[in-house]
Formats: sequence, structure tokens, C-alpha cells
Amino acid sequence: MTSASPGTVRPAEPGVVGAFTRGLAIFRPIALLYAAILAWVHREDMNRPIAAVAVFVILLIWSVIASWRRTVTTRMAVIDLTLATLGILATSLAFPREAVVSGALTLPGIWSSSGVVAAAIRGGARGGLIGAAVISVADLVSVIKPNFGTIHNIVLLILLGWLIGLSTTLARESQRLLEVSVRAEESYAERERLARIVHDGVLQTLTFINRRGNEIGGAAQELATLAADQERSLRDLVSGRPRVVAAGDTTDLAVVLRGLADERVTISAPAEAVMLPKDRAGELRAAVVAALDNVRAHAGPDARAWVLVEDLGGEVVVTVRDNGVGMPPGRPDAAAAEGRLGMASSIRGRMRDLGGDATWATAPGRGCTVVLTAPKDLEPLAPRRPGRHTPAAGTTPAARSMRES
Repeated sequence: MTSASPGTVRPAEPGVVGAFTRGLAIFRPIALLYAAILAWVHREDMNRPIAAVAVFVILLIWSVIASWRRTVTTRMAVIDLTLATLGILATSLAFPREAVVSGALTLPGIWSSSGVVAAAIRGGARGGLIGAAVISVADLVSVIKPNFGTIHNIVLLILLGWLIGLSTTLARESQRLLEVSVRAEESYAERERLARIVHDGVLQTLTFINRRGNEIGGAAQELATLAADQERSLRDLVSGRPRVVAAGDTTDLAVVLRGLADERVTISAPAEAVMLPKDRAGELRAAVVAALDNVRAHAGPDARAWVLVEDLGGEVVVTVRDNGVGMPPGRPDAAAAEGRLGMASSIRGRMRDLGGDATWATAPGRGCTVVLTAPKDLEPLAPRRPGRHTPAAGTTPAARSMRES
């Protein structure tokens, strides 16, 4: 049986679990009344009736509190089981030992099953069996020599705890699957809505730019080609068609990134090829492009950028450094909170999808250094904890030399 930690919000329980909880709230006082009637009928057999009175007063107080709360927690289930156990053991105080051994009813009677039901509601089939085991042990200890009635009651308790626990477990699992299905349906509907927006707006604009660029010719054709590439990528995205990359289809990351060099961007890479699967190289290139776009947009008109590619054997590290105006500490997190997802999604999100990470080192007036780290394996790895294996910004030897140059 588990309990929510303080401050957490427990998800709504399934209807079946709620019905069992409400039924238990009604069952406790009714079962206690029945047990009290039986005790009154056999009061002449008691040698210490005050013990029976004490047991019923305690059980009454708890039944009122538990039924008033109309919920079941792990603590409440433990209290139910504890009080039932003590009540069963107290039977030997209220009745003579001979009467108990001969099969006298325990003081709590059927109220003892409240703890079994509570444990089953809270802990599922396992909790129900544990609750039944606790009450069964108490029954066996109290009578010493179990008779047929004792064994019969124990079997009923085990079946009760297991069946109610199994019902609550299945109900919770069904609700979980239903919630997953509803979220998937909502996600699909949102994707369809965004696809319509992209199709009616961005795709039509890119198509127009492509057509007009080809009509104008000259330098505009480069713009037309870029628009056509982006149109194809967006169509694949909104249609849900995955990009198929053949197994073993690799490329040199250095060659891929050298195409980004211009009068403001310098690319430095090892003399040896840095071979990566094409899809991973493409994602790394996209992250570098996003970092360079940030340099052009925010570093200042005269800022320059240097891109360094390092092959560390099992992973690659790409460092993007600029000599621009820099940015305040904590800006990546603040930008994500403002809905500006360039750093959080286009850069860090891509790297974490590859099993790596992205880190920033910056200060106002001192430029910015972005370190992109990703494993070279074909299969994406699980995202790693930042700072555990991922080099911090500017900590690799080559990155430090770039920063100091």
C-alpha cells in the first residue's frame, strides 16, 4: 500500500473505488451495531463486561471519524486493522478463556472485515490479502485451537480482500488507460488543428515564395530553393510521415557543418571525418543553425561566431562561440518561460532527443558559448542528467582554447 507524499494531488479515483469507499463508510457503523447486539445477547457469559464496553466505545469513535471522512488512506487502513486486531485479542479479557476456546464470537465480529476492505481499497489485491492475513493471525491467536467456524471466517476474509482488491486494481488500470486514450485523442485533434493552420498559412506562403523566386530568377532562386525545402519538411511534419534513413547511412558531420561558413562564421573541425548517421547529423546541424540564428539576431551587427567540432570517440561535441553582447545569466530558462522556444526546443530539445544536452556560458558584454553534446550511436539514448557526463559549456580542452583565443 502506498500513500501520496505531502503536497501532492492524488488523481480522481475510479467510480468503482469511490463506491467501495462510500460503502465502507456505511458498513462500519452497521457492522459495529450488529457486533454490539451480539455482545449484549451474550453479556451473561462475560466475566469482564467493562472490557467489551471499552472496545465498543473505541470502535464507535473511530467508526464515526472514518465514516465522516468518507475516504480511505493508508493510515486509516492501518488504524482499522490495528483496532480490529486489538478488539479480537480483547475478547479473551471480556469472556472466560473456556468460552473463547469453545468458539465464542470475537467482540468486533464482522466489523473486523472493515480493515480488510480498507486495505483492499487502498492497496489493491496485495493490500487486501495483507489485511486478511493480519485479521486471520489475530483470530488464530485468540482461539488457540481453531475450529471449523474460525477457518470458515478466515477463508471468507481472504476471498473478500482479494476480490475487492482485484476490483480496485482493475478499475484504476482501466481509468489510467482511458486517460491515456483521451490524451492521445486530444493530442491528435490538436495536431490536426495545427496542421490546418500550417497548411492554410505557412505552406501557402512558402509555395508562393518558391514560385515567385523561380519566376524572378537570379539571387531569388536561392530563396526559392530554401522555401521549397522548408515546404517539404513542413509537409512531412504535419502529415506525420517519418523521415526514413537507411541503416548504416552515415555522413561526415564536419562536411555538413562546413556549409554554414560565411564571412561571419568560422568552422573548425578535425582533419579526420566525424562520421554520424545522417539523421543525427541533420539534427546537430539544425541545432547549430538555431544557435547561429541567435547570434545574428541578438549578438549585435558586428558579432562573429566560431564553430568547433570535436570527436571524443563515443560522442561528439560542437561548440558555438560568439564575441557579441552576451546575455544575462539564466536567460535560457527565462526565454522558455516566456514562450521563446529557440533555445529550449530547437537547441536543447533536439540534443536531448539524441541522448545529449546543450549548455550555455555567457555574461553581458562577453559573448556566448553554446556546447552541444550528443552520442554517436545510431540508436538514441535516454536523456542524461545535466552535468553528469555532459561537458559544461567551455570545459573541453579545445573549447577552452577557443574561448581564450
